Amino acid sequence: MFDSEKYQQTWADIKQFASTKFDLLKIDFLEKAAKIVGLILFALVLILLLFAVISFGCFALIFALGQAIPMWASALIVMALWLLIMIGAIVFRQKLFINPMLAAISSILFEPTENKPQQSTDLVPAGKEVSHE
Repeated sequence: MFDSEKYQQTWADIKQFASTKFDLLKIDFLEKAAKIVGLILFALVLILLLFAVISFGCFALIFALGQAIPMWASALIVMALWLLIMIGAIVFRQKLFINPMLAAISSILFEPTENKPQQSTDLVPAGKEVSHE
């Protein structure tokens, strides 16, 4: 039968195994959180750059139209175009924004672990022999 020393060693091995598994879980969570934060920061930078380009483009369009029609009319035309774009973005927000973002985040969260080392589920630490007395 088992004596108290073997019970203590088994309990220490179980605690070490649980601690290792918890550490691996923390590392996996940290990796996925970093990827998600990076994705969000990339999206924010892209949105800011796109906003700057579109703003300059709108001013250029207003001044170009201002050569043929009054400036206030060209500004109203550009505003109407923006209003149509905003209505389209609101109507198609599920397809344009929500679904792609959810797909990207879920692919990060549920990515396969093929590139990670295979984790052993043995309760015996590597290099230790199990005696069956």
